[in-house]
Amino acid sequence: MGQHTSERLASGLAGLGLSAAAADIDRLNAYLDMLIRWNRASRLTARATRDELVVRHVLDSAAVRPFLPPGPKLDAGSGAGLPGLVLALLSPESRWVLLDSAARKAAFLRHACSELDLPNVRIVRERLERYRPEEPPRAIVARALAPLPKLVALAARLLRRGSTLVAMLGRRPSNRQLLALPGVDCRSCDPISVPGLDAQRHVAVFTCASEAAGPGADS
Repeated sequence: MGQHTSERLASGLAGLGLSAAAADIDRLNAYLDMLIRWNRASRLTARATRDELVVRHVLDSAAVRPFLPPGPKLDAGSGAGLPGLVLALLSPESRWVLLDSAARKAAFLRHACSELDLPNVRIVRERLERYRPEEPPRAIVARALAPLPKLVALAARLLRRGSTLVAMLGRRPSNRQLLALPGVDCRSCDPISVPGLDAQRHVAVFTCASEAAGPGADS
């Protein structure tokens, strides 16, 4: 099982154009072990097989990495650490705050970060609308936290000049929907392909209003 999962992780990451050391693959395996174990008592994610967790969660999370700028990052509504914990593990030089208001999810995140030795990650138990960062994030990342209009409304107050909101989406919203969101400009909304996942995925990048050129008609 471990060897099969390791090969699936390595090939999936390679399919995303990402490289991972053997130690990173080992830690991703350890993360999956913890997630499966905790899921038995606390439903952190929908029940799934190990292979499904690799594709739907780990690889799906890793796919957003090319869209992230350097600098401190905030994973809003991190849940089981998706995508923030996965990305922090793959990029130990990056700094992350994983934000979630649920006690059981915050407890899992603390446990996982301790077990995986991730000093570049800080866990905060709070709702996004109440969060007051010690350091403004350069990027706010959200995956399935809320419908896009609500997400933008919650996150826009944390955006500063030079910072971005990176929203992980299923189907692509229309240009009209993207351009109508108040307080932000949509810089891009691009399709992504996750190895092994037969579903639409898009990543939308927003900046403070007036900082971006807007999405391409078919991008």
